Amino acid sequence: MIIGVFLLLFFGAFVFSRAMKTAEIYVTVYYPGELEADGYHVKDDQITLKFHVLKGSDDLKEHFENFKIRCFLCSLDLENATVVVDIDGTPLYPTCRDYIMSFDKGGNIKGMHYIVSPYNLTEIAKIRIPEGYVFRGLKFKNNTLIVLLSPGNGEEVEIIRSNTIAEHQEGLEGGWIKVVYTDGDRKWKGRVYSMGKGECPVLIEAGGS
Repeated sequence: MIIGVFLLLFFGAFVFSRAMKTAEIYVTVYYPGELEADGYHVKDDQITLKFHVLKGSDDLKEHFENFKIRCFLCSLDLENATVVVDIDGTPLYPTCRDYIMSFDKGGNIKGMHYIVSPYNLTEIAKIRIPEGYVFRGLKFKNNTLIVLLSPGNGEEVEIIRSNTIAEHQEGLEGGWIKVVYTDGDRKWKGRVYSMGKGECPVLIEAGGS
């Protein structure tokens, strides 16, 4: 009798563990304001990640959130699932994503990172500013994107939205458009990285002089 109950409990736990699906999702939202996560909802092949606005802003803010998704008797195939970011009832659909890799020996895929914004992501750049400088703007001249700086104590990272970035993104990512940081006297070479696969923002950082 006791053995039978034990086996039944063991079998039930096994079935439950097989039926319970889990996935890890990172999401980065570029939004004009501060956000707070409200959880998630899974229905059929759609995963909805919910946020609400804490405070609006004229500046573009970067919000990162890590969701541990769990659901019973559902499919969590992130390759084919529809992911929606819902901000106060407004749905946004990510156009940029990349795999989250584990740091174990096998380097297995453990989830997906999605990037989303109410704006075109190809217009958005995350620019790292050298210590002791303030970001002043961008200029495009002679096939070169110039990051304008001035001495001062500013933000370490600037999130900007610019038509210049969108117009020249292919060349920036391909390397045939150069990036230069300058304060008017000194110049640094810059590097550009795509932040995922699809229509994505770019990361710009200073390299050597």
